[in-house]
Amino acid sequence: MKSIFSCAFTAWLVLFSMPALGEQSARELLDKARDYLASAPPLRRIDTIQDSVALVVGQRRIEQEPQTNVVTIEIDMSRHLARQTTTVQGQELVMLKQGEKAAMKLGSGPWEIPSRPYENLAKDMGNLFVCEIETPETKENAPVWKLVGTELLDGHEAFVIETEGNTAVAIAQARMTKGIAKHFSGNPAQRPIVKVLEYSSKHWISKSDYRYLQTVQTSKVVMTLALPDGKQQLIESSTRGTSRYSYEKVTIEIPEGAQKVLASGNLPSQKSLLKDDISEGKAKP
Repeated sequence: MKSIFSCAFTAWLVLFSMPALGEQSARELLDKARDYLASAPPLRRIDTIQDSVALVVGQRRIEQEPQTNVVTIEIDMSRHLARQTTTVQGQELVMLKQGEKAAMKLGSGPWEIPSRPYENLAKDMGNLFVCEIETPETKENAPVWKLVGTELLDGHEAFVIETEGNTAVAIAQARMTKGIAKHFSGNPAQRPIVKVLEYSSKHWISKSDYRYLQTVQTSKVVMTLALPDGKQQLIESSTRGTSRYSYEKVTIEIPEGAQKVLASGNLPSQKSLLKDDISEGKAKP
């Protein structure tokens, strides 16, 4: 269920200054950062997702232990190769994608072609703009971005851009609803219903070359599940995610077992990694 909430991400920072920055708008800076990201041959992004969840059934409210999950995404554009690692139910999940083919390994299991529930994850892997492509902004749902100043982050002076108030709720609602329909493709009447109560996004963009340094997204949502006995279960989730970006050379090894899987077959209806997806994404508003 975490995959529904994971188009997003937060980190330690130090306040530097807040001068008047009138010559470039927040939207222009975001477009420049997206262009840099689309043209970067190597990329490593580390997403740290922190979830606080409460289950509500009838009059009972059950607080769950807070969870933290780390996802590492590495892309080598020169080889059209990507690797993603995370933890699923205590087991390491490693997924490789090369062109139109993907292979995955869960824990001590064998390398195999991704199938449910990992098929959609494999299809989207390597496409950093999947949310923008599948659910683009419109005049009705576009958030209001503001340039709030500059800060020093890990030795880099960065522009800081954030959404204003709850203006990002509408686009978050549209993208989460789309994500649920995508990941729960069965009977529509049995799909979870999500209501976004709060959503905000904040970006740190290098002043020297306009590359993304960090993205933080926070959300508060309520999801309604239909239970077999006709009752409903509510899931209240507060999520805070941090994406940290690095553009140094990445080395992605393909184990022998993964090589055999990649040579054997494709995922159905899968786009190739990565260039066309990024080019399409960066053209969006």
